[in-house]
Amino acid sequence: MKQINRIIFTIGSATLIACGGGGGGGGSSSACTSLKINGGESCEEGGSPVAAVLPVAQNNETVTCTGTLISSTAVLTAAHCVYTRPKGIVVGVAGHVRTASQYIIHPRYRGVSYGGFDLAVVKFIDPIPVAPAPLLVSKGAPAQGEQVVAYGVGTDEQGDLFLDRLRSGDIPLKATYLTFAGVNNTIFYETISDGSGNTCKGDSGGPILARNASGQWGIVAVTSFSPNVSYERPCIPVSGGTLAVQSTTQTNEAMNFIFSVAPDAAIN
Repeated sequence: MKQINRIIFTIGSATLIACGGGGGGGGSSSACTSLKINGGESCEEGGSPVAAVLPVAQNNETVTCTGTLISSTAVLTAAHCVYTRPKGIVVGVAGHVRTASQYIIHPRYRGVSYGGFDLAVVKFIDPIPVAPAPLLVSKGAPAQGEQVVAYGVGTDEQGDLFLDRLRSGDIPLKATYLTFAGVNNTIFYETISDGSGNTCKGDSGGPILARNASGQWGIVAVTSFSPNVSYERPCIPVSGGTLAVQSTTQTNEAMNFIFSVAPDAAIN
């Protein structure tokens, strides 16, 4: 409990400092405006629905993951972030901090990201007064070559994680454009980096956003893993052509799961 309280204090106090400062550009070319992942750009948080998801293990070790507020009391993230049965989960969204009341893992997730269905929903009792990010239900998979946006609070190009950036007064949230490469086995989406940014450790569970025909943005997947990244092959520096794999939210099984535990999830 002490570790959880310490994290809550750090996020609650430091985020208020970090939200107002510098960060990525405000033009339409900015990845941030569609709502600094590793090598990407820093995003002023403001009212961003992107969440820091911090599970606390039984040994008090804290894991950093990313998630997205999809309703006032629910955050969508990756199942592998909470599969180890943490004793507590702290969620931070735009300066609002909550401890989880429960978390639900997709019933078909089997503990390995490459098995698919790497989805979980973290619930809390007190609503967060931030507009949620919508699930994109008005469009199927992005087209090959289409530009999508990834968000995360994970490792940046300096090797710093979310809490490191908070403590130093830096902007904790980052974003980057990625190129949609295709659908794998109907349950995975794959993206390729052009070398300007990519997902890294701690970005797991973060949203991948695409546009529908009307230009509206919505979640189409969450960051799951990269076959090109390991302890021996880190994600720093960013390499062009690096593949990242996401767990789609657009299949019937994914949608049915999400709406069964968060029936008020926002949609586009």
